[in-house]
Amino acid sequence: MQFIVEFKSFYKIGDVVLIEYWYNDMITPVKIIDQSSPRSFKVSHNVPNSKICNAPDEIVKTSDIIDISR
Repeated sequence: MQFIVEFKSFYKIGDVVLIEYWYNDMITPVKIIDQSSPRSFKVSHNVPNSKICNAPDEIVKTSDIIDISR
């Protein structure tokens, strides 16, 4: 399997990206609110298109991000 390697500033704070939620394996949009380390971000589920708005903030790796939400 081949992976696309993103450059350092590919995702920025304030971007809305798609991830797979760990609890029920649904794909949901999240907003990046902080960068914890060079390869991990703190994300929030409080975005308009999210079906799980009250889910707690979580830390995800860049490999967990599927794509930028359009």
